[in-house]
Amino acid sequence: MRWSLVVLVALIFGLTGCRSDSSPAELADDSGSDGGTTVFDADQDGVPDNEDSCPTVANTGVDADADGVDDACDTDIGTSNDLDSDGILNSSDNCPDIANSDQANRDSDLFGDVCDTDADGDGVDDKVDNGDGSFSALAPSSGGDNCPLAPNDGQSDLDADSIGDVCDIDTDGDTVADKADDGDGTFSVIDSADGGDNCPLVANVSQEDADGDGVGDACENDGDSDGIPDGADNCPAIANPGQEDLDGDGIGDVCDSDVDGDGINNEDALGQSLDNCPRVANSDQSDTDGDGIGDACDLVNDAEYACGINGEQFTPLLANDSDLSAQASKDLSGCLLGFGLLCDVQSPGNVVDSDLSNVATMQNTDLLGLSTVTLRVATTTGFAYPGANALGVAFSESAQALQADLLGGDLIVRTRLNGEVQEESSGAGVLDLDLLGASGLLAGADTSFLVFQTEQRFDSVEIEFAPSLLSLLNEVNVHAVCASKTDVSVP
Repeated sequence: MRWSLVVLVALIFGLTGCRSDSSPAELADDSGSDGGTTVFDADQDGVPDNEDSCPTVANTGVDADADGVDDACDTDIGTSNDLDSDGILNSSDNCPDIANSDQANRDSDLFGDVCDTDADGDGVDDKVDNGDGSFSALAPSSGGDNCPLAPNDGQSDLDADSIGDVCDIDTDGDTVADKADDGDGTFSVIDSADGGDNCPLVANVSQEDADGDGVGDACENDGDSDGIPDGADNCPAIANPGQEDLDGDGIGDVCDSDVDGDGINNEDALGQSLDNCPRVANSDQSDTDGDGIGDACDLVNDAEYACGINGEQFTPLLANDSDLSAQASKDLSGCLLGFGLLCDVQSPGNVVDSDLSNVATMQNTDLLGLSTVTLRVATTTGFAYPGANALGVAFSESAQALQADLLGGDLIVRTRLNGEVQEESSGAGVLDLDLLGASGLLAGADTSFLVFQTEQRFDSVEIEFAPSLLSLLNEVNVHAVCASKTDVSVP
């Protein structure tokens, strides 16, 4: 009898409701149909709980997969549905809103070609994001890429037909083809012996070749062998078939002492850099953070560089990152065991694991400056990082200790793409290593960063440790290698 009474009481409360008059999750029903029935709305989004597909999360009003559950709390929408009906689930689709069953991704970044505003990753957009899931082609006449699937940041177009030279099968426009379209964004050169243009960069429809050497008479007088006759070559002594001329002064970039035309020479007689933005005009040479890179082309303020996994732009290359599946390895082939006391990389996998406080220790105590040891971190999924980047290598030593040895050239950082070296901090110039204190995260570890800007795409990073003669630094602890998965723009 006692249990029956308890059940009866519970049923009564369940039917009549139990609430506090001050509960914020109630909405007054002004319909007047029952004298003021209270309607419960836990997320206060204006939709009664008994009608709300997301009763505890404010609705967005969007139900992309039309399953009756608002996107605000639909856990299936990002993984188990195929919004664009191309046969690829959203979680694996590199363009989830636009059908692309082939998943073509010319530059191996995060976005498929049909939804990538820069499909070939050369820094020149070929389409515009309309903001509604659709994209519009950007014509070359409006600043769009004249070779959307073939990298050509210089956009050279010899015959001015709006098709860039690298993807134009008739570069000089004389109706004689010099290359064949392979159909995948790449092109193959057609040799003159096989009917290809014997002067691919000089119009010569008749293809005269008096001496029969396979080089047309029209381009025979070419001292630098770049296909441009000396009389028309803007750098007759240095090969530059694209004839790039950034400042339009009639002197090709490869032989122009002031490429950007800002009045500051690129370098001095000893080859030391003078212009802190050699390809961006900045006559004032302002450099707010003092890193040797002018504000006009500096992608990151050193004091603000941060690397982490909680929404930061720069993230570590990790093995558990599905975009990368990063892998770390060591190369001891440069170790001179007969002279070096110790030459090794201990625990290289620590650089790519999820523990951002542990380290890979690079050891090299060779005092003759002949032994080298290398730590390599590479993506294994085919993903390639964009060229406009600020690559950061996080160390745990003090800034002072590292600075002393960097001046001696002990640490070299280089990038590679498909095994080919793209850029390196060799001291000769294209990359400037910059040492700064920890402003970033890395699990709160006390770190310093070596940061340099890149211009070329890369899929792997190498850190080479070669102690110079009488070096005091024989051990370097590397926490992580960091970069941005998307292009970094000048602030």
